[in-house]
Amino acid sequence: MTGRPPERPRILRQARAWDPATRAAVLARLEPPPCRFLTPAERAVAAPLLDLLTGQAHGPGRIPLLRLLDRRLAEAERTGEGGGGEGWRHADLPEDGTAWRRSLAALDAEARLRHAGTGFAALTVGDRIRLLRVLGHRAGLPAGRSRPWHGLPLAHVWELWLRHACGAYYSHPAAWDETGFGGPAYPRGYVRLGRGVREVWEDPHPAPAPHADEPPPPADPHPPSTGEHRAAGPEPGAAPGPGGAPGPATSPTAPVPAHRRPLWRAAAETLHETLRPQGAVRARNASAWLPAAHELLPGMRRFADTDEVDLVVVGCGAGGAVLTQRLARAGWRVVCLEAGPFWNPRRDWVSDEEGSRGLHWNEPRVIAGPDPVPLGANNSGRGVGGSMVHFAGYAPRLHPSDLRTRTLDGVGADWPLDYAELAGPYARIERELPVAGQYWPWGEPHPYPHAPHPVGGNGQVMLEGCAALGIEARVGPVAIVNGRFGARPHCVYRGFCLQGCTVGAKASPLVTHVPDALAHGAEIRADAMAVRVVTEHGRATGVRYLRDGREHLQRARAVALACYAIETPRLLLNSGLCNEHDLVGRYVMVQGAPQVAGRFDDEIRMYKAPPPEVTTEEFYETDPARPYRRGFSVQTVSPLPVVFARHLAEAGHWGADLRERMRGYPYWATLGALCEYLPQADNRVTLDTETDAHGLPVARFTHGRCANDRLVTAAATRTMSDILTAAGARELVTVNRYAHLVGGCRMAARPEDGVVGPDLRTFAVPNLLVTDGSVLPTQGAANPALTIMALADRAAALLTARQRAGLPLARSPR
Repeated sequence: MTGRPPERPRILRQARAWDPATRAAVLARLEPPPCRFLTPAERAVAAPLLDLLTGQAHGPGRIPLLRLLDRRLAEAERTGEGGGGEGWRHADLPEDGTAWRRSLAALDAEARLRHAGTGFAALTVGDRIRLLRVLGHRAGLPAGRSRPWHGLPLAHVWELWLRHACGAYYSHPAAWDETGFGGPAYPRGYVRLGRGVREVWEDPHPAPAPHADEPPPPADPHPPSTGEHRAAGPEPGAAPGPGGAPGPATSPTAPVPAHRRPLWRAAAETLHETLRPQGAVRARNASAWLPAAHELLPGMRRFADTDEVDLVVVGCGAGGAVLTQRLARAGWRVVCLEAGPFWNPRRDWVSDEEGSRGLHWNEPRVIAGPDPVPLGANNSGRGVGGSMVHFAGYAPRLHPSDLRTRTLDGVGADWPLDYAELAGPYARIERELPVAGQYWPWGEPHPYPHAPHPVGGNGQVMLEGCAALGIEARVGPVAIVNGRFGARPHCVYRGFCLQGCTVGAKASPLVTHVPDALAHGAEIRADAMAVRVVTEHGRATGVRYLRDGREHLQRARAVALACYAIETPRLLLNSGLCNEHDLVGRYVMVQGAPQVAGRFDDEIRMYKAPPPEVTTEEFYETDPARPYRRGFSVQTVSPLPVVFARHLAEAGHWGADLRERMRGYPYWATLGALCEYLPQADNRVTLDTETDAHGLPVARFTHGRCANDRLVTAAATRTMSDILTAAGARELVTVNRYAHLVGGCRMAARPEDGVVGPDLRTFAVPNLLVTDGSVLPTQGAANPALTIMALADRAAALLTARQRAGLPLARSPR
């Protein structure tokens, strides 16, 4: 580059208001180190490629994309992370560093074939763009029509290029200036959340000109449907009541009309739950009244490997942390092994997308099948707190029908327990998180302990669209403090829930159950990678794990696995356990999570407030009039710039087209669905021939969708499009994606049908339990975190009941 140095991004004027960890992460991006991974020849091809993919066609611009990509690939090579730090790779591609080298060579070879020996770096800008258009078109062809490209799968190469290009470009402060993104907002947060408003310190952002081929906005909103849905919100004349429920339209002394009595009952139950004293919660889990978990570490009880503890738990996420806390309170000697670090949120977490990749499971995994599912940020975590550290905070219950899909709908499987057995655990966990939201009318109707949070622009869009269509929608439920709850602070609506809540308002086991577990004598042993469950005479006797470069054996009277739907099957398969009926790793389910974004004429600024603000479960249950079984839910999702740019790229936008749409980022609103995909035996985790840095076979996840899955996804996409159109969207962009993983060690009444029984003890090894989402026989259209915690609560109660009755945890060896 020659001439003047690039102008310093305007948004950095706000950097003094950011927390030190975030400020350091962002400023380090301004001057990345010189390239040390790619060769000079590879850089000559990669530099113009990255610039073209992000719309910098006539020069490198202000963002050093090449050096940012090179740094990421070099760090992944150094640390042994899979997928360039993403934690997965396609089965038909090598790991990302090698894939980049081979694909850059292929691009250069393609240029020479088409331009009489002229390499890609020597082509004119116009010739480069025309070549990439050809490749982009071929990459988007159906699998049956596409052909291998220089020995590589072009569709996956194209995805690789755009994924890294978008991450490098839209994580840079100069791109935040361009898009109008407000940037990190911690510790001050946001106070003006509504549609069409901004903070006093946010720069106004002019709306981009509409595309020439873009249809004009609709003259009238979509007319309400007739009789299919209940009306959303209060009836005419009704004032808001407690918890967001409609209030009376007449004098308080007048009789309540019969048609309004359910609304009054809902309001009364919400008020009663909101005003409930917190003493009962503190008596069973005092985490909210204790110091932060990392502050309790110096005084944590520590056991020796040679100590035979009562229980060793593998994984400190939703299921493992609850089980650890419950049994430590019951007097058990518990060690919880966690492969990742013990987080100090103020030091380790940042309000930044790219700077938060360390919260995900980034070790290598292989994905395969007709519909491969990317892993990492969207469905797995690493470190104390597990994936709930970076989940959006959405915490719904399953419906009673979810436990009886085989009986009711002829699909899936019935659970070996009744919904009534989860009602108590659900309520207990909701109060401990706590969960905030309006009275919930779907499934088993119930109130929440905290009133709903105010909604931002994205939530207002969904409420307006649903009201126009006659679809009932509710605010919440989110596991985020709204009011006084021990020492936990209130949400500041900074919008970085998926990057770890530095504030401490969002629930995760790190703040909701780990402190109390430590206070009652449990040991959380971080950076301990479990490699094998040890058994003797049909009993589990301990766990082998790696720590500080050495292998250890923690002895225990019982073992519980809580590593989630990929790593728990992997650990059992590596241990050679519980697979007598070839069921370990089978029936892994992923929720379909299509998203639809709509661009509006006024500012939405969806990056403010928690991503899941508003929800509808009107389409959750099976409807005989529809051509599919089961259903879906819809919620706001609010992706930040990097993820939103990747979604636009997945929808076919790149180069100047992508750049133009991203300039209007504050004007977009996004809805996401959770589609219930049915359990299939061939959707499974197996062991791959590739090994990780510890020499262990990595997990290979093979996935495909059935016809019912595709029909549910299509219906959800149409519904979200209708809602956004009814709210006034000018343009729609749709992307198909996946969300949470469950299954792999399904719960059943018989060993021929599952891996664990209803008490979560494995059939093959009775003192070996599985207490994570891998035990779910079906998944519903709801986030699984609350259900996993409720199942762990129930399992702990059954274990302590056996202890009080004097019963052994496992049968005596013969």
